[in-house]
Amino acid sequence: LGLTLDYFQKKTTGMLIQKPYIGVIGEGGYKWYNAASMDNSGVEATFTWRDEIKDFKYDISFNLSYYKNEITELYNGVQEYVMATTGMKLAVGHSYGEFYLNRYAGVNPANGEQLWYDKDGNVTNEFREGDKVMTGKTYDAPWMGGFGTSLRWKGLQLSAQFSWIGKRYVINNDRFFEESGVTFGTAYNQSNRLLYDRWKNPGDITDIPRWGEINQLDDRYLENASFLRMKNLSLSYSLPQRVLRKSNFFSSVRIFGQAQNLFTVTGFNGLDPEVSSNVYQAQYPASRQFTMGVEVSF
Repeated sequence: LGLTLDYFQKKTTGMLIQKPYIGVIGEGGYKWYNAASMDNSGVEATFTWRDEIKDFKYDISFNLSYYKNEITELYNGVQEYVMATTGMKLAVGHSYGEFYLNRYAGVNPANGEQLWYDKDGNVTNEFREGDKVMTGKTYDAPWMGGFGTSLRWKGLQLSAQFSWIGKRYVINNDRFFEESGVTFGTAYNQSNRLLYDRWKNPGDITDIPRWGEINQLDDRYLENASFLRMKNLSLSYSLPQRVLRKSNFFSSVRIFGQAQNLFTVTGFNGLDPEVSSNVYQAQYPASRQFTMGVEVSF
């Protein structure tokens, strides 16, 4: 039995940050400065168990990590800074990567109009930039880990490895275009949800408004990209030494087969929840791969 538990707390100062400036002829831009500060803390745990019963040997492993960060300083006393076109805002006292969006309140069942919450939590049919709020959801997952096992009996071995991520959020930009209706309907293929789930008659309960409404980039498209994925599954057989000795030639022969990314469990609507950005946009998914082979030693 093995158990490892680590806790860390780190304060970083002088971090690189893009600071906006105004040019001498009126045109602005950004420059990099060593100005920001951040506190990071987290816990990492690893559990392992190994045992054998006569010819049967096995091991089980599990690892878990929880990570938290907080911005403590930006630059020149600035307390918050909107990151253009990302749906995020850097703010002192909040986590890096936290989304800053308007909150979608659904569709008015009486007329099919889109509804939003204002900054005070009241429902309105007006989309206003001033009603954006920090959502408390980040694309930098606080929870992640993996687990696996290896079973061995004589020359036969079966191994499996899984990985998972929890409470990670991503803006599904594909849905923004594919569920846009009149906004991008003439330029992009549209989802069949507009055919089946769109509001059509008074009393319809749905999250897709009537035809003619202009969609907005709000938290309707902010999705939980948590997932559990089987990363690797392998089965192999090694010929026994008593058989190999008869050949007077081979020292080892191993026949194997393996599969990678065999399946993924997730509620994310894109093709692959394992993305490296805060915005998911037409990313090619991780491929499912199958391999078979023979390893021979002389």
